[in-house]
Parts: sequence; structure tokens; C-alpha cells
Amino acid sequence: MKKIGKELKRKQKEEKFKLKENEGITLIALVITIIVLLILAGISIAMLTGENGILSQATKAKEETEKAQVNEALILEEYNKFLNNAIGETTPEEPEGPPKDDQGFFEENSTINGEKGTAMNPIIPGGFKPVDTDTSTWGDGSSAPTEKNVNNGLVIQDKVGNEFVWIPVKSEAEYARDRSYESTSISAGAYTDIGYLPDGMETGDNTENERVETNAVVSKGGFYISRFEAGREDNGIVSKKSVGGIMPDNFGSNENLKSIAKEFSGDNENIKSALCSGIQWDITMKFVNGKLDGTGKTFNVKEFNRNRHSDIIEASTGENEADKVCNIYDLEGNCVEYVAEKTNYNNEEECVVRGGVRYVSNPQTASGRSTQDDMGLSNVDCTCRFVLYVM
Repeated sequence: MKKIGKELKRKQKEEKFKLKENEGITLIALVITIIVLLILAGISIAMLTGENGILSQATKAKEETEKAQVNEALILEEYNKFLNNAIGETTPEEPEGPPKDDQGFFEENSTINGEKGTAMNPIIPGGFKPVDTDTSTWGDGSSAPTEKNVNNGLVIQDKVGNEFVWIPVKSEAEYARDRSYESTSISAGAYTDIGYLPDGMETGDNTENERVETNAVVSKGGFYISRFEAGREDNGIVSKKSVGGIMPDNFGSNENLKSIAKEFSGDNENIKSALCSGIQWDITMKFVNGKLDGTGKTFNVKEFNRNRHSDIIEASTGENEADKVCNIYDLEGNCVEYVAEKTNYNNEEECVVRGGVRYVSNPQTASGRSTQDDMGLSNVDCTCRFVLYVM
């Protein structure tokens, strides 16, 4: 029994020794593995980073590729220029805004963005350019029209210096005669005159003329009205600030004024001109009413502001800065103005005159109506305004 017991103890000691031996081998292997992994990690990091690392080389390759693409594009551009010059052609440039001449006058009817003309995006007729207004930058096509620009009075000018202001009309419903401005038989009996519309638009019937006039205006979103009362210069009738007098001896009759107005547009196919109608005068009154005059005061078309004027009729139109509203001059002062309107007043057919005049005893407001028997326009206190229809 003692011998068996000794043998068991010996075997147990051998087993413990083997176990310790196996544990020692596992730890050594782990240490060696870690060391190998660290060496491999160091080698990988060295390959990725550093001046000659993979990442650095990839970045350099990308930069070189981009430079090569730029150089290639430049070389191709030079080749194209050389070829174009060789065959007598040049590379076309992108147009900047509507076509204009070297003085900024539009060569054709245009809107800045090439869109359809509207009340707040008016068409600038060919042969004209915008001036003396917030929208003067339109001349180089750098900005589009805004409602603020239009409401302040967009001014256009032709090559002679005649100036007109855009009167926006947004709908057919708002384009109508306003008989509320004067509660007299003059207003109640007012109707459109015959023969004032431009050639090609005139119908010979006053009711039909109103329809034609309305369609022509509404389809373009508005019309242009003279910035100044009509006057005469050495080269003829003008719509600009005139030093030659307001209404010189005489324009003749109301019929003569209608002919003069039609001829005003000359051979410009982009517009047609006419004598301002009674409806157009009323629409203009709505446009300027409540705006600020040249002194910063509110312009009321139904009230005559004597503080805005002297009692002396000016020798020329556009001289009185106080009587300016929405860039239009002398709607209240200076002269009454013939419009293409007549009325049956006191059982007689008479011509209607509109606008303010500074009579000492009985001044007429900007929206006022009165009559003339049309025996001739020799008085210096009678004149007119033209309108332009955009074609």
C-alpha cells in the first residue's frame, strides 16, 4: 500500500509540472504575437504616412492631375482661338441684357429679363432708354424693374430728348373714365373724341375707340404719358423741358392737336403716339394721387395747393420742381390741357380740358374738367400731353 501511495504522489507531481510547462508556453506565444503585431503596425504607419507615404503620394497625384486638367483646358482654348482667327471667326460672347446702341438706347422693344411686359415689368420701346430714375441702371442691363421703381415714376427718353413716364394698368376693370372727379354736367356728359387714335387703330366711332384704346393699353400693362406739357422748339413740337415757351401762338385747333400728336412718333415702329384721352388722364390721376410732390408734400388731385405755385404762369414747362409728382411735371400748375374728350355742355358740343391752372380767382385742380369751344388755341394757358402705345 505504501508503494502505491508513493506512485500516486509521483504522478501528481508530474501532472503539475506539465501544467506549469504548458502555461509558460502560452504566455510566451502571446508576448511574441503582440511584438509581431506592433512591428507590423509600425511598418504600416510608416508606409501610409511620411513624405513618401501612400497618403502623401496619393495627394500629390491628385494635385498633379488637377493641374494637368487646367493646363489642358488652357491649351485647348488657345488652339480654338488660333483656329477661329485662322478661319476669320471669333468666339461669341454672352449677351448682356437687351440689345442697345453705344448710348444705351434700346434697339428694339425689350424687357430686361426677356419676359413678357407687365404693369410692373414694363416694356422699354426701341429707340428709348430709362433715365433720371432709380431704374437708370437698366441702361446696362444690370437690374430688373421693381414695383418701387415703377410706382416712383419710370422715365424713358428718346434720342431727341423727349421724355415719358410709365403709367401701369394691371387690369381692364381699372381702366375706365372716372366721373367722380367733377360732379358737374361736364363730367357727366364727357365722351371719347373721334379721330385721335393713331393710324391703324382709329375706328371712326367713339365707343369703339374706347374699346380699342383699352385693349391696346391693358395688353401691354400700361402706357407712357408725356413727362412735360407739349411745347415748341425750333425743330418742332416736343415733350421735354422747354425754354421756348409753353403754348406759343397757336397750335391751331383741337383737331390740329390730334394730328400733331399722331405724327409725334414719326417712323418709330415700336410705338404709336396720340393725344392723351380723358380716360388716360383719369388713370394718371389715380396713379399720382397721394404720392409726394417736389416739396415732399402729399399731392391731392382734388385740391389746388396755392403754396406750391406763384400766380405767374411760367414761361416754360418743367421749371417748377414743386409741381412734380411721380416724375411728371405741371399736372396742377402752368396750363390746362386738351384731351381727346368732348362733352355736351349747355346744349353745345365742346372740347374738354383737364389739369390744373393757376387762375388767381378760380384755380383748377389737377383732376378738374373744364371746356373750350375750340375756336383756336391762341391762349398761352392751353396745351396738351401725348401718350405712347407700345406696339
